[in-house]
Amino acid sequence: MAGCRLAFVVFGCCAVTLAGAAKPAPPFAHERLNVANSCLVESIYFYDQFRERFGEDAWVRVLQWGAKEDEEVVAGHAVAVFELKNRLWAWDVNHGFLPLDLPPAQREDVDRVSPLILAKYPRITAREPLYRFDFPQVPAAVPPAALLLNENSDVRDASVVAEKLARHRPVNLLQYSYVTDGETRTSAVAVFLFHGRFCIYFPESGTVPFRARQNSVENLRQIQECLRRVHPGAFALKPLP
Repeated sequence: MAGCRLAFVVFGCCAVTLAGAAKPAPPFAHERLNVANSCLVESIYFYDQFRERFGEDAWVRVLQWGAKEDEEVVAGHAVAVFELKNRLWAWDVNHGFLPLDLPPAQREDVDRVSPLILAKYPRITAREPLYRFDFPQVPAAVPPAALLLNENSDVRDASVVAEKLARHRPVNLLQYSYVTDGETRTSAVAVFLFHGRFCIYFPESGTVPFRARQNSVENLRQIQECLRRVHPGAFALKPLP
């Protein structure tokens, strides 16, 4: 039987703490996904777009961390870190482009890079910041399509993520139902692999990495088991067109 275990942290978006300092002009234009609870999928989408724009050898990473706020465990966060024209930058869904005052030669040193980004979140205690990057994957011949006219916002957001991330990897877009507070709710998820990790994007809560026995986005039995880790009793799982 396929199995999955909930990993350490949900990557929703940690609380936004805005800084008042003026920022330099962005090095290039970037269009966001504009979906809910999106920090990890937005960072992965930025990662993909950066490599499309500047080539597969361009240096870019996704920096992730778990978090505590005032001693309470909160959602983790993720940003993209990249080098461009001999300068280090971060891109954060909460703050946009952030120049990093660090020599590019130290770009791989997470212990030096992460404090410059975490300064934007003074109430957050980061847990285990680390880099992730993708391994080569072959996109599906027929990727999911964005269902922009769907009345269910979860379906819309999951479909947008599925369509965009599917340009560089297999992604499965699925609908399911679960009961909460005595009412049946229908939602959707985008299932994908990044850095060899089995990830599920839940529009209502964020992206959850799972420790799965099979890294296949097509294994419905495994996906349903993972869904039930988040929504016990989840049912009526089915692919969306």
